[in-house]
Amino acid sequence: MKDVRLVQILIISIAVYYLCPSDTLRLPTNLVNFYTNLMEGFLHSIRSRMDRNVFQDPESFMTTPEIIYHRGYPVEIHHVVTDDGYILALHRIPSGRRESYPQNGTSHLKRRPVFLQHGMMGSDHFWLVSSTNNSLAFILADLGFDVWLGNSRGNTYSRKHVSLDCDKDREFWNFSWDEMGQFDITSSIDYVLNVTREETLAAYIGYSLGCSLFFISAIERPEMNDKVDVMIGFGPTVSAAHLKNYFRLMAPFVKLYQLYQRMFGIGEVHTNDGVLHSITRLICETSEFGAEFGRYWLSHVFGKSDILNNDEYYRLIAHYPAGGSAYTMEHLLQNYNTGESLSYFDYGAEENQKRYGATLPPEYNLTSVTVSVILVHADNDPFAPPEDVSWLKTKLRNLKGSIRMGNPTFCHGDFIWSPHAAELVYLPVTHFLLSAHD
Repeated sequence: MKDVRLVQILIISIAVYYLCPSDTLRLPTNLVNFYTNLMEGFLHSIRSRMDRNVFQDPESFMTTPEIIYHRGYPVEIHHVVTDDGYILALHRIPSGRRESYPQNGTSHLKRRPVFLQHGMMGSDHFWLVSSTNNSLAFILADLGFDVWLGNSRGNTYSRKHVSLDCDKDREFWNFSWDEMGQFDITSSIDYVLNVTREETLAAYIGYSLGCSLFFISAIERPEMNDKVDVMIGFGPTVSAAHLKNYFRLMAPFVKLYQLYQRMFGIGEVHTNDGVLHSITRLICETSEFGAEFGRYWLSHVFGKSDILNNDEYYRLIAHYPAGGSAYTMEHLLQNYNTGESLSYFDYGAEENQKRYGATLPPEYNLTSVTVSVILVHADNDPFAPPEDVSWLKTKLRNLKGSIRMGNPTFCHGDFIWSPHAAELVYLPVTHFLLSAHD
């Protein structure tokens, strides 16, 4: 019976959230406050009735810098201001836990900077989900690289602007993949190179949407091609024509989704501390049934994984999703609808005419990307299925190689949480980086 009540709570909560969205910026303040207080009371009441019988990792309650420090690594917090005024947080791991690396043959290695960019609606916590010896950020730091973790505008760590308030100004959320690539990635890379006094990054490593954002940056700002030695893409979500998760079911209704968002003035979606996600996370953390529900939900986003361990599961759902703009979600659905392409955001015929000089948004010219690229992909990846990856390969002029996961069950999420990620993905990539900089 308890499991049935949990399902009822979740269904009612989702219905209330979508019918009366509390994060709208157009509802009267007193109504928003009343709704917020009501939901906080509801959360308090159900929390006391649920048995907290599932183990939680302490890192579920830590920030990215706290996790890095907790794992025994030095950490720095940096902030970069983009050309359009967004203030992004970068987290740096300047060195590993050891002062020298003679056993690895890397004691002579100059600490070259590498930049890691997370996927859609995530944060740099993606790179820290797994154990220390199985997390790319820590592996790179111990191998002698200067590791920088990026955070896209609007997520948990990048919610500031030089003049806009993310909680009050709808304009703060007027961004899609276009701005995140053109401004966030460009400004972040330039900042890293300026701080480290290097001419190029040893590598830009993107996961999921982090791949598209780099390609947009390299197309919009051609000089970026000369500031990165190699771009490495894990599960590259570029074309979304063959998307195989539940987002494809939303795509035919993207116009209704846009109308709904604009009617209620909603700019932010999937915030980490929002009502819907707070309730969902509470349920997923407080019973065995809830945990199974959480895994089921993740499988419809990241793909079915056979090897999502409990530690990684609880760390992930505590930090994901990390929030973003409604336009970011709409951009994904639009790219599914337009077929094999990477297109600019579609604002509608009238606004498109003003911005692009045409009623339809243009496509990004991926042949303009001249930097060396290595793609890592899997057949069981619903966000970057083989058909879309094959299309991408035909567009990249300087594709140096690709690594296809041999395990037929390896999915999109396994790039960040698989206990075999170091063996299958990270070590082959790091071996390439070390050999390239000997």
